[in-house]
Amino acid sequence: MNLQAFVLIVAAYLLGSIPSAYIMGRLVAGVDITQHGSGNVGGTNAFRVLGAGPAIVVALVDVGKGFLPTLLAIRLLGGQTWPTLCVALAAVLGHNYSLYLRLRGGKGIATTIGVCFALFPKVIIILLLIAITVVAITRYVSVGSMLLVTLLPIVLTLKQAALPEIQFGIIIAILGLWRHRSNLGRLLQGTENRLGSKAD
Repeated sequence: MNLQAFVLIVAAYLLGSIPSAYIMGRLVAGVDITQHGSGNVGGTNAFRVLGAGPAIVVALVDVGKGFLPTLLAIRLLGGQTWPTLCVALAAVLGHNYSLYLRLRGGKGIATTIGVCFALFPKVIIILLLIAITVVAITRYVSVGSMLLVTLLPIVLTLKQAALPEIQFGIIIAILGLWRHRSNLGRLLQGTENRLGSKAD
């Protein structure tokens, strides 16, 4: 891995670490979003705590945090598959484990979507349609999110993507499911919040 790839990986992590929901909470409502709702620094909790408008801004910023560094890596690193995928992964890890929030963060779904729009645009459009349909039916954002990351390596395999891309999809799936482990527990207990429920 060359110096350029290393710099891009570090930059992607730092960009991904920008806690948009935390910043929006401070700007819009003067609150620490980590102390409200689920405490998660992501679009869903921003929706519950701050409302639809701020949540949409948060979601778009989080998507951009994944899309922009990944697209830049594709342009600058050319055919270097794993370095490019490492840049993409760094952006997601930055969101999940923000340097600016003492390694607290979100669950990485919006940033993953941004990454995949740069890497696999056709695949992520399909997965988004499936996830949105599931959320609309169940009103569980967590179910749609977990389904999206779980299907990513499966769809990449079916489309006969390159092995590093499939391996990347598996890593993203494991990471996404791990970040949603508390949601999975609440789903099993029947206590998971549905979309539109009030913040605590």
